[in-house]
Amino acid sequence: MTARLTAAALLADNPNLTLQDLTDFASHMDAKSEDMFWAKVREINPTLCPDW
Repeated sequence: MTARLTAAALLADNPNLTLQDLTDFASHMDAKSEDMFWAKVREINPTLCPDW
């Protein structure tokens, strides 16, 4: 599963995930995957990380 699909699945299954929950999950990814993960998170829920 790609990082973008992972982000979409996580947020679909757990809409109340916090920024800290997502940060903990992303900490196990390589840099490129983490960038794609956060891009998808921001696409799905831009209010979750408005400063980025």
